[in-house]
Amino acid sequence: MNRPWGVRGEPMSDHTTLHVGGPADIFVRVASESDLRGAIAVARQHEVPVFILGGGTNLLVSDRGIRGVVIENGWSEASVDGAVVTAASGTPAAHVAAVAARSGILGLEWMATVPGTVGGAVHGNAGAFGTETADVLVDAELMDLNGDSWVATNEQLGFAYRTSALQGTPVIVVRARFRGQQGDRAEAVRRIKEMANERAAKQPLAQPNTGSIFRNPPGDFAGRLIDACGLKGHRVGGAVVSEKHANFIVNTGDATATDVRELMRLCQRTVKTRFGVDLVPEVEVVGEWT
Repeated sequence: MNRPWGVRGEPMSDHTTLHVGGPADIFVRVASESDLRGAIAVARQHEVPVFILGGGTNLLVSDRGIRGVVIENGWSEASVDGAVVTAASGTPAAHVAAVAARSGILGLEWMATVPGTVGGAVHGNAGAFGTETADVLVDAELMDLNGDSWVATNEQLGFAYRTSALQGTPVIVVRARFRGQQGDRAEAVRRIKEMANERAAKQPLAQPNTGSIFRNPPGDFAGRLIDACGLKGHRVGGAVVSEKHANFIVNTGDATATDVRELMRLCQRTVKTRFGVDLVPEVEVVGEWT
């Protein structure tokens, strides 16, 4: 490149909720739509691979880091039209819930307990408390690495449990629209508080984690299976299966991505041996692995 662009060698451990991950070749933070489109254009011009980082949740980055450019999407804004909230892809999902509640919109309170961003929620069909993104999404504006944009309907996004047709593609979420129902502001706020309290009681929020490690298998819960195998508290290096919720792996201070991945594999092997169930990771494993 002819001029300095972004930060070189930025440790991804500073940008993931699990606090693990090696360096990004180039790290750029954007805070507006024009910044996002500009960063994509520069990466495309120089034929550099692109990884879009939202809130750093649901993510396991290799100790070797990520090749190419990591674009941290800090573009956050949301607006209301009737019972529909339109939000930029870098908007925290919790902010969508707060904006909806202030406007007396019900049905989006669960988003207050989703730790990631709008883009990540659409990408992975995030959900909580019996509702998922697919249940409330109207449509999403998408963009490819050429900078071309289009709007995809809910049906076109291929949603399934904790996944969408966007996974494994270079397509980027630009913004999304979520539909709730007109209701009472106080009721929405009350529901958010109840859900937040329940989440805090059941999940190890005080320790670095990446959210649920595995998807729940049909008719069962990954946490129950892992717990039944006696793996709560099991440790590999600095990574530990949470004593509070067995489908969470926490970083006790010095965990590496390799520690976490090895502990995930141990859980998978043990559950498979005892119950014959294949646990599918919910966390996205990215970066350069051996």
